[in-house]
Amino acid sequence: MGKSKKIIIGTVAGVTAAAVCVSGVLVWRHYSRGSDVDGVAYVMPIKDVNSAATTISDLQFSGVVEPQETKEVKLDTSKTVSSIAVQEGDHVNAGDPLFTYDVESMQLELQQGNVEIERMQNEIESNKQQISQLETEKKSASADDKLTYTTQIQSLQTDIAKSEYDIKTKKIELEKLQNTINNATVTAEIAGTVQSLKTTEQLQSDGTDVLMKIMSDGEFRVKCTISEQNVQSIYKDEAMVLHSRVDDSSWTGTISEISTEADNSQNNNMYYGGSDEMTTASKYPFYVTLDSSDGLMLGQHLLVSADTGADESIEKTGIWLYSDYVQTDENGKTYVWAADKKDRLEKREVEVGQTDDTMGDCEIKSGLSEDDMIAFPSDSYQEGMKTTTNPDEATPEDDGTDDTVDDNSNEDISYDENGNPVDEGVIGGADDEAGMAGDGADGDTADSVISGAGEDAGDGVDEMPADEAGADTAEGGAADGT
Repeated sequence: MGKSKKIIIGTVAGVTAAAVCVSGVLVWRHYSRGSDVDGVAYVMPIKDVNSAATTISDLQFSGVVEPQETKEVKLDTSKTVSSIAVQEGDHVNAGDPLFTYDVESMQLELQQGNVEIERMQNEIESNKQQISQLETEKKSASADDKLTYTTQIQSLQTDIAKSEYDIKTKKIELEKLQNTINNATVTAEIAGTVQSLKTTEQLQSDGTDVLMKIMSDGEFRVKCTISEQNVQSIYKDEAMVLHSRVDDSSWTGTISEISTEADNSQNNNMYYGGSDEMTTASKYPFYVTLDSSDGLMLGQHLLVSADTGADESIEKTGIWLYSDYVQTDENGKTYVWAADKKDRLEKREVEVGQTDDTMGDCEIKSGLSEDDMIAFPSDSYQEGMKTTTNPDEATPEDDGTDDTVDDNSNEDISYDENGNPVDEGVIGGADDEAGMAGDGADGDTADSVISGAGEDAGDGVDEMPADEAGADTAEGGAADGT
């Protein structure tokens, strides 16, 4: 084999090695850049931001239609009832008689009281006459006897004052008694239906003084109950929507009252938590005043929930996100920022379906699953950023400050296979390698081969200027077909 052929073969081998080196360096630069993105993005599970996954049990309550007002009619247990004028279920108007107390004993007591007052008044007059007589006798009595007269007069004056006080007290008592006699018949304060009428024996057995209840006529209200864990989630005047349990009928109203006393008529021993942590929960009533009660019946049961203003014609299933999470790129494609399998941030293309303009959310038809993690969009996000589920670990948002870049730093510094920095760019380092491999050969041939290797290796990575790549064919003889 001739010497010239050996030189050419050696040159080609060296050029090939240099080309491989260039390719390795460029690939290394490409992937090192893609995986070295600053910042950490906070991501959340889809289930935490899925607006279609709202737990109905947290927002929906069971309610029962009742009158706007229920009036309790109490009995004075110190008196005897002579007659009851109504029966349970009767309708009464305001002013109608309900029951009457026995007034015979009251009338007798009133007569006896008047007699006693008259007796005390007579005693006062008699004492006054005695005082007048004693004062006359005192004037002619001796000095020693005057003290005795004075003592007697003062004693009679004390008796008069006491009798006057007793008369005043007795008159007040008899006045109340007369008022009771005058109002022996108890009448209804409101128009409504008589409910829960009890006998005297039942009152004694139950230990209560509520003889009956009257449920008012007119507009209805709805009574609901809420557990002590959730009572802070509702507030007075909150808008509510009420649904029938049997058809599509619905009504609207507002919360008019939230009771601070537990409803003892309900089963308050409601347990929640695991078997190792059983806790009782009390129920508290709250009331919804209806905007209209048309079509409702007393005792009817309804499903009650907060009126969010959502479009109820849209049935939300699957994944729904608030529109702020969904972005659109310059090509019109919609995407969200999501964590990939390696917990790195990526632009995940999604398909958007229905939208709810009232609630400001939209349906995600494809591109996401319930197991995915997504981030709220930020201008500082880049693909490849690390992700975290701990908000404290996330990189704070850019506050607008201008971070100064060190002029002495060089992000494009590359390294040769021995780990030495190459200051003039990757291709410059490759030219040096080619020059060493082609020592004694036609340098133009080496330049031409390196130019081709540089173009192939740099395809899709970084385009280099022709002068840096050594691809100036005007001076390369090999480019002319050597």
